[in-house]
Formats: sequence, structure tokens, C-alpha cells
Amino acid sequence: MSQFHDECENFSSCQPSFAFVEYQTPEQAIAATKALHGTALDRRHTLAVNKLTDIDRYGREGRIDDEYQAPHIEPFTEKEHLRWWLGDPSDRDQFVMYRGEGVGVFWNKKKDPPENIVDRQHWTESFVQWSPMGTYLTSMHAQGVQLWGGSSWQRQKRFAHPFVNMADFSPGEKYLTTWSYKPIQVEEGHPVFTLEEDGKNYIIWDVATGKPLRSFQTHDIPGPTMDESGQPIKKKIAWPAFKWSEDDKYVARMLEGQSISVYELPKMNLLDKTSIKIEGVKDFEWAPAEPHRDSIKTYEQLFCYWTPEIGSNPAKVGLMSIPSKEIVRTRNLFNVSDAKLHWQSQAAYVCVKVDRHSKSKKSLATNLEIFRVREKGVPVEVVDSIKDTVINFAWEPKGDRFVLITTGEVLVATAVPPKTSVSFFCPEKIKGAGVGNFKHIRTVDKKNSNAIYWSPKGRFVVVATVHSQQSFDLDFWDLDFEGEKPESDKDLTANLQLMNTADHYGVTDIDWDPTGRYVATSASMWKHSVSGGYLAQALYWLTQSPDGEWLPSLRLQRRAAPRRAHREVQAAPVAPSAANSLV
Repeated sequence: MSQFHDECENFSSCQPSFAFVEYQTPEQAIAATKALHGTALDRRHTLAVNKLTDIDRYGREGRIDDEYQAPHIEPFTEKEHLRWWLGDPSDRDQFVMYRGEGVGVFWNKKKDPPENIVDRQHWTESFVQWSPMGTYLTSMHAQGVQLWGGSSWQRQKRFAHPFVNMADFSPGEKYLTTWSYKPIQVEEGHPVFTLEEDGKNYIIWDVATGKPLRSFQTHDIPGPTMDESGQPIKKKIAWPAFKWSEDDKYVARMLEGQSISVYELPKMNLLDKTSIKIEGVKDFEWAPAEPHRDSIKTYEQLFCYWTPEIGSNPAKVGLMSIPSKEIVRTRNLFNVSDAKLHWQSQAAYVCVKVDRHSKSKKSLATNLEIFRVREKGVPVEVVDSIKDTVINFAWEPKGDRFVLITTGEVLVATAVPPKTSVSFFCPEKIKGAGVGNFKHIRTVDKKNSNAIYWSPKGRFVVVATVHSQQSFDLDFWDLDFEGEKPESDKDLTANLQLMNTADHYGVTDIDWDPTGRYVATSASMWKHSVSGGYLAQALYWLTQSPDGEWLPSLRLQRRAAPRRAHREVQAAPVAPSAANSLV
């Protein structure tokens, strides 16, 4: 500390005091400014920290008038409601489609052709995406990310991240993460960034203000950098690298094999000023809803993580409570080759899909470790009746049933997809409150299915074969079929029925609308090339027949000639709707 100025002895009644502090490097001074500015000393006093260069930047002669000038206040203009589509009298949904060089937003009109709302050329330079609640349409540009919305589709926000490649919203749309493989280069006096952002790849933004909250560099990815021939190995980054708690209060990032860093919003301070050391950590996932654990009255968020076998120590799955950092449940696992974490949408369960190898390590099998988060002590139910490897798993949204796809073949990149089996599970009925043990309903063999798409309202599920030119089946299943229930399923909480089977050549994307009434299938040439012919996009909707059965009906939505093979069709999820039930 170079100098301290204080004019009074009684801290509670004195005028503000100030100090000049010198650091060894400009980077240290910038970090101290950002970390300490706005820190509350007590209920009445707050610490303000500024760089000395700010005095010259803002207070230099000629920059401040000697006489006070009242600021100019723009007259109030009413802004458009950003969720205006929720007032649509027909409860229609909107969807976006990027084809050729144009981006169009459409009203879905069931049996009639979709109604175009807006169509613009060169609206984006790479892709478009909806924000989680449909408030914004995101476009990507070399200069940064732009958000569009309102009935006139005007630009609402701009985030100037040069050469941005990816963008990800927090669940409540309060924050936005952007990433570029090119580190940011910042010069003194930059209108948006400080020198702290120089050399960084990630930026976390406040959507409301449009200002950056904190920036980060890309972690080095573990593993070799060169192959056997001396060529550099291309490594894929994990996306999203920053994962959000369901209420936007925390965001966390993993340093593989070492730690998980949890940051508090909106200041982006590291929780307890230290990362959580977890040796060998491979992955983690936040609970997608508030956990509501048994007998827990205080606020908490949960995340689940897993670590592989290290030496003589077994693999481990853990549940950690935030902000206390208390480990509330662990489970040891043996002979583990890999694990995947699957939360149920209401955080009632987390399923750990564990791929186990035999002692000879020549064969694999999968079992499911299901943590019942809301039950006392978080008991774990094991489903170990699966003989093959599970390649896909999906919970029913807002429900307690799940579907999985297995294969006994070794997965390799071939034109012919492997033979698979599709299995359905649900709890058994029990007396009183609670949920029974999970039981197998049915398995459908000799399929090529590799993808599972539940309706966001539950009950209906599409099991499909995607990213293949040899097989492209779409199977529509109803787990609450209202017809007669087989005697063997009387004690189960499901009545499974195949509603219909369809196919869509080259299908790559399947998207439900938020009401569960419609599902769109599309073949995108961004995902794979199709030789000759046309690309089709189809829309299915659920209609109720006179005898009460729900059946999918088909409307051909779009047919486009592949004029530009690399950018002809991209499917995108529809925006959320005001409707809440099947109609």
C-alpha cells in the first residue's frame, strides 16, 4: 500500500476514506478491481475500487464540464412484448427454418400450409437457435451473437464476441455463455472488454444489460496431442462447458480429472473462493429442478458426478448439495468402463447408466443405478436384468417411466446400423403413496432404432433411426393407451401400445412442439449428404379417433431441392406455446 488517507477517527461518522494500492502487474490490478469493487463492508458502507487510469480516462481536462448539465432523457416509448405469441387466439406454435441463405419463422397451422411471419436473407452466418423459453431467436455472426424478438422481429440485444462459434443460455434466459476457438484480443480502451478478457475464449454475459460478467480460457483437453504418424489430433470440446443450476443462481465448470468450480451469480464469484477437488472426476450434471429432498427445509441445488476406478479405489457416483458442498450420497461401482448421468426432469430420480466390462474385458453389459432423490436416505435401485450394452436412455418428462435401446454388437462407423432392441420400463403399482420398483414392460427386438424422443408432456414417445441412409423408421408409442390392458400388465403403471409406424428417408432431426401435439421430422444436409432427389420435412400431429385412440397424422411440410448441399435444410425446435394440453 503506497498511501492511505483518513480524516476522522470515528469510522461510522467520518467522510469516505481512500487508499492507493500498487500491484506488480496490470493484470493483478484489474483482477483486484473486479473482485473487490462493490464489496459490502457492513450494512451502510460499500467498498469502491477503481484503477488509477480511470481518473485520466474519465476525469482528464476537457472531459468533465465545469458547470452541471442535466442529462438528456429519451422520451418513453413502449416496447414490444417479447412473448407476444402466447396471446395467439388459436394457441399456435412458431417454428424456425434455415434453408439456403434464408431464415424464416412460421406459424404452424396443423393441416394447412404454415403461415410465414418473417423471412430474411443472410439473417445468420452459421446457425439459429431459440432461447430456452422462446423469448429470443439467436443468430450467429463473425462479430458476435444477436438476439431477435417481438412481433416485428427487431434486434433486442447484441453480444460482441469476435469469431463466436457457440452460444448457450441459462435455463431462465438471464445469462448467456459464448465461446470462440480464437482467443479474444483486447486493446486498451475497448468499448466492451477490459484487458482481463484478453486471451480468453468463453464469456458469460448478463442478458438484461448486455455486459460481460466474467471470461475464461479453454481448458487443455487431456490426452495425446499427436497420432502415431505425427499428425495433430483434433479434440472435441465438451459443450456446454459451463452448466447451470435450474434457477440460474450457480454455474459450474469441470476441470476433467481434478475439480469442479462453482460460481455464484450475478457477481460470478467462485463459491467459497475455492474449487471443489474431486480426484478423477469425469462428468457432472445439475439437477434440472429443485430437489425437494426428504426432511430438507433449507434451500439447495444438487449435482451428480462420477469418477472412474483409480488404482485400487472403485469408481464412484456422488450427489453434492450446493451451496453447502455437502456430499449427500455416494455409491461405489466396480469393473466400470463408462458411465452416463440422466436426471429425470423434476429431479425425482437420477439414473446412472453404467457400462461394465467382464474380468477379461472382452465383453460389455449395462446396468442402471437409479437414485431415488426425494426418498429418505436417497436409496438406490439397481436394474441389472439388461444383458447387452445400452446405447440410449431417456426418462419420460414429468413422469417416472423410461425407454432404453440396447445392442449386442460392437458399435463401429458403418453404413448399416447395428441391430438393436427397444425396451420399456415403468414402476409397479403399490398401495398408498410412493413409487414402486421399476419393472420391465416389453422389449421389441430386431430393430435399427438409435434415438428416443419423448413428448414434453410425457405419455407419447417416438423411437426412431436417425443419421442413416439404410434405415429410417419412426415408431409412435403410447404408454397410457386407453384400450384394454393385457393381464400381464395389470400391476404396472403403463399400458403400452404401438400407435403407428412411419418412415422418413435420411431423417436427422426430430422435434416435438412444447404442447406435445406435434412432432416435426427433417433431413438436414448439415448432418449428412443425400445423393440426388429431394429433402423432405414432415409434420405429424396427434388426433383422437372416434373410438378414443390417439393416432399420428401426417402433413408434408416442406420439400426442397438440394441446390446447395452443405446448407439446404436445418431443423430447429419450435418456440414454447400457451397451450398446455392435447387438443
